[in-house]
Amino acid sequence: MELVLPSRRVPVAYDADVLVVGGGSAGIAAAVAASRAGARVAIVERYGFFGGTLTGVTLGSLVGYYTLDADGGLLMLVGGIGEEVVERLRRVGGATEPRRWLKTASVPYDIFSLKVLFDRMIEEARVKPFLHSFVTDVVMEGRCVRGVVVATKAGPRGVRARVTIDCSGDGDVAALAGAPFEVPAEVQLPSAMFSMGGIDPERIDAMDRQQLRDVLESVRESGVDLPRVSGGVFTVPNRSAAHLNITRVSLNGRPADVTDAEQLTAAEIEGRRQVMLYGEVFRKHVPGFENAYVIDSGAQLGIRESRIIGGRYVLTEEDVLNEARFDDAIGCGAWPVELHTPDRATIWRWLREGGYYQMPYRMLLPTGVDGLLVAGRCMSATHGAQASVRASANCFAAGEAAGTAAAMAVASNVEPAVVSVAALRQKLSELGALVEPRPAQASSHGATKRSRSDDTKGLSRAGKD
Repeated sequence: MELVLPSRRVPVAYDADVLVVGGGSAGIAAAVAASRAGARVAIVERYGFFGGTLTGVTLGSLVGYYTLDADGGLLMLVGGIGEEVVERLRRVGGATEPRRWLKTASVPYDIFSLKVLFDRMIEEARVKPFLHSFVTDVVMEGRCVRGVVVATKAGPRGVRARVTIDCSGDGDVAALAGAPFEVPAEVQLPSAMFSMGGIDPERIDAMDRQQLRDVLESVRESGVDLPRVSGGVFTVPNRSAAHLNITRVSLNGRPADVTDAEQLTAAEIEGRRQVMLYGEVFRKHVPGFENAYVIDSGAQLGIRESRIIGGRYVLTEEDVLNEARFDDAIGCGAWPVELHTPDRATIWRWLREGGYYQMPYRMLLPTGVDGLLVAGRCMSATHGAQASVRASANCFAAGEAAGTAAAMAVASNVEPAVVSVAALRQKLSELGALVEPRPAQASSHGATKRSRSDDTKGLSRAGKD
């Protein structure tokens, strides 16, 4: 059965040089970078706030910014807008110094502070925002994307643009435009992330990952069906609250297709069931949570993987682990290959100490389509490589590169695929967006050394949790 709808004329709400779809870490960086480079920019976001996974999922910690050298010192991997976000959060008490975590470091942050910061950054850059707007179609001229149609409370509206950047996470624009994509058969399982209040932060911060796992393993052995026993618990700066990344959502033991509304609905409901389960388990069994309560879960599941768009270069797991270098590098990363599998395992494949890989500009360019860049977790990579490159810091870096390249394309009246990579890299260097790591400054992160006891209690290069 199908419905036949009458054709309709769609009013154009905005005419932009650069349009960004998706307001997460990649989208914010792309929009701000393009505007700062002189382009007239619009950003479309389906929720009523910016931040994507960082604010809508209650993630609680920024990851991928650092790697550790052989002496245990922190190396900074992402500068530019990504670094600006962290520094501005710290100035208002919305983020802590980096905390050692497994074989890396992460930055706990306050979600509301980040929402407000992203609002300010969009306003400061004079980007035209469209919140509560969901992309339903693309505007094509031949093989070129020239804008989108969005659903709003007032009906469909058009946003035209010379260059569009797909930062939707699910590759919505690229898929609608006919770009090739893949949904891996064994996509990484999502998590329903949540926050708990009434905690004892000092006791929780004193507990390491293995101690938490031992407690939850004991609970599971007692007969409680916990789908996951190892995860992240991040206390909130200046508050008696914590964010928990501990659930693992599947449907009858299989990954849900989160691009299918019916399956995503079922997964969201299952996620909240698990939040209630884990909330009760933490209250009864985990030190520091005796008087805790669930504050809320995220506005959506924490989705790790869905569509992956086929680009002019496909970053591979071998590229990540072998520390690949590229002539068209626009950023670098060192987050491990982190795979959340249906068999309750989390597989970690680590780079060597001080090691890092580069991200090529070509992985932002979808094949078969012009006028379009893709940044964020849907950019061109294999299943294994995506498990690393999806880290928030990598997305900031890719978004800033995409936004800068889009503005350059508009200024030169060319398609993004023929932008001068040398000029792009020079511009990113001038902006402080790193394409090579640098030592982190001691004044910004405290001690730069770690003790060997911080080495995640024997986790190997290819370990499992």
